[in-house]
Amino acid sequence: MAKTKAGQYLDNSQSNAYSETDREKYIDSAYFELNSSFQNDSITRYLYKRTLAAYYNAGEYEKSLKVGKDVLNMAAEVKDTLEMANIMYRIGDTFYAKSKIDTAFYYYDQAQKFYEKINEPGDLGEVILYKAYIYYNIGEYVFAEVEGIKALSKLQNSNKPTQVYNCYNLIASALDGQNSNTQAINYYRKALNQVDKLREEGYGEGMIRYNKAACYNNMGGVYVKEGKHKEAISLYRKALNFPNIRKDYPSLYAKLLNNMAYAKFKANDERELPELFYESLEIRDSLENQSGIVASNIHLGEYFASKKDTAKAISYLKSAYRTAKKIRSHYDILNSLKLLSELDKENGIYFSNRYIKVNDSLQDIARANKEKYARIEYETDRLIDEKEELVKKNSFIIGVSAVILLFIAAIFIIYYLNSRNKELLLIQEQQAANEEIYLLMQEQQAKIDTARKDEKDRIAMELHDGILNNIYAVRLNLEFSNKKVDEESIAKRKEFIKELQTVETEIRAISHDLSRNAMLQQEKSFEYALEYMITSQKNDYDTLFEAEIDKGIDWENLPSTCKVNIYRIIQEALQNINKYSKANYAKADIKQVNNHMEVTVTDDGIGFDAKTVKGGIGIKNLKKRAAALNGSIEIDSEPGEGTTIKVTFPI
Repeated sequence: MAKTKAGQYLDNSQSNAYSETDREKYIDSAYFELNSSFQNDSITRYLYKRTLAAYYNAGEYEKSLKVGKDVLNMAAEVKDTLEMANIMYRIGDTFYAKSKIDTAFYYYDQAQKFYEKINEPGDLGEVILYKAYIYYNIGEYVFAEVEGIKALSKLQNSNKPTQVYNCYNLIASALDGQNSNTQAINYYRKALNQVDKLREEGYGEGMIRYNKAACYNNMGGVYVKEGKHKEAISLYRKALNFPNIRKDYPSLYAKLLNNMAYAKFKANDERELPELFYESLEIRDSLENQSGIVASNIHLGEYFASKKDTAKAISYLKSAYRTAKKIRSHYDILNSLKLLSELDKENGIYFSNRYIKVNDSLQDIARANKEKYARIEYETDRLIDEKEELVKKNSFIIGVSAVILLFIAAIFIIYYLNSRNKELLLIQEQQAANEEIYLLMQEQQAKIDTARKDEKDRIAMELHDGILNNIYAVRLNLEFSNKKVDEESIAKRKEFIKELQTVETEIRAISHDLSRNAMLQQEKSFEYALEYMITSQKNDYDTLFEAEIDKGIDWENLPSTCKVNIYRIIQEALQNINKYSKANYAKADIKQVNNHMEVTVTDDGIGFDAKTVKGGIGIKNLKKRAAALNGSIEIDSEPGEGTTIKVTFPI
């Protein structure tokens, strides 16, 4: 009776009579009961799917995935194609919620193939729609439009008005992203006409008004792009006049205010400006709506720039830039950088260079994403074809004789032995290559030693043949002239003193030759070299690297040993990110706090357990360099939470 017990546990997990902790314990108990039953009938699979959904709704995505994979295997055992498609769809949703977009896309694509086989147009349309959302989120607007239209064709006759509305909205947004303004307006109008049909799925009047206001807002944005500011203002006012819009949906209300203010600004209508901007920003601050705060600050920056109040404009734009970096809004980062490069005369070159670097990085990421998702679709089709081909081959193998099986076994043994031989040959070749590399290293070291000896001999020769001879000659002349006190002798002594000064200069030059640090004597400044080293990093995970260097640091007066250690600490930390972290974003922050320097390198990668994992050579090197600076090092990392390395030392 485990399944009945599991059903009761799941019912309890949905009851508000229990605390959140107790409800989660009920879900765990249901999963334990199901897992202990070892049954695979339709009721058990149904309860598994309820457990999957319960974990998902509780935000326990890892547990939801574990249950999903269990029930997927059970559905595959009984060859229930519809159930397999539904579960893959739900697993895709879970990965999407975890922001694992590429994995979500894979499961959506797999679900699509199964839905196509069993001709389920409603569910097929939904899963294609979610693929279209992924394309839109990575900026592939053409693919998003194509997939959105495919989804719409499946959903129009499936009695799912909400999903049809979502299709119209997505297609319109994709067309907007392609600057196909007229077509975008047409699809936004179709979405607007669809809103009233949402009542069929139980939507209240408040949500109906919300969706209409959202459509008006989107259409207004297109009209602003087209320069039709009056039409945009009219739509914004219409949306703002809906009853209770401010009370029930303050975030949308603030967005409408900000967009209407911007349309009025573009239309040279100064009435209510900048008060509308301020009101919108105040609401967004109270809601801690970070993306909205960025949008308001950018619009205020543009507004004050037009009023020639450059200081205010730069202040708002810098605030927008900082917040955009914090929430990783790439579009807003580029927009604020572009405006700052045009307005901030003092730092314009810096902001312009940052704009170019970020833009190039985003284009590389977009290109990689496009290829990745195309490859996922291709490989999914290929895997399905291979699976079907494998089924045919298995049917054929059942009918073959024992002689053929023995023959295959013999071929396998021969292949295995050949593989082992190849592996041994490869190991031998590797050993030979290692020996050759070692000999080359010895030869290179010998050349370095020879060059060092030659340089010492050259300096010794310069000291002996040039400087010592000059000193000897001057000394003799001074001894001779010291015996005389006439004016001519005094003048000659002064000339001899000048010769000694020349000799001193030669000695200084040779001393500088011996102590010059190659890295710190480049034509470029140390700060430039440091920033270039950080931002030019490349790896297999398309990590976006960013540098933030305190402009107040006096690099010229910082000891060379200190600069070398800073450079090597950051270089070692970035190398660890490239090798292990699989990060999307990494940042190196160098700043001076009173009489101390802080070097912090962070990433959003897979992280590790800093308490249990022993440090390798890289970590040991970082600790040695921190000790060489009389400083301290802090390493903060947890699995799935990224890594932060912070080195602090006195200057």
